[in-house]
Amino acid sequence: MNRKTSAIVIALLLTVSAACDDGSPSTPTGTAVVIYENTNFGGNSRAVAADASDLDALPGCGGPGADWDDCISSIRVPSGWEVTVFEHDNYSGASATFTSDIPDLHQHAGPCGGDWDDCISAIQVRQK
Repeated sequence: MNRKTSAIVIALLLTVSAACDDGSPSTPTGTAVVIYENTNFGGNSRAVAADASDLDALPGCGGPGADWDDCISSIRVPSGWEVTVFEHDNYSGASATFTSDIPDLHQHAGPCGGDWDDCISAIQVRQK
């Protein structure tokens, strides 16, 4: 491959890489729980490797200036991890613990309209 072709390939790779960045921290699968804005692991996402007592402080859901409070509709839970979600800040209110992927929080009974969709204000994550 000549120098000009190599430069074009590198420029294209950098462009594609930049276009795929949604601004949230990236953590490899299996090293953190990943929360999603939409069901079936769609929309904005964010890796969460540590507890978050107030999702108002975690930016990234729904666009600029938005946070993750009451904005989670699906969760990826890697093997060997568990996540406990809470209705209110500071780990208070109703809670539920999940040990596997949750593609649709509508399908899990909870305190907000009968389910957990868009109902999570704090989250604890841990490796088992």
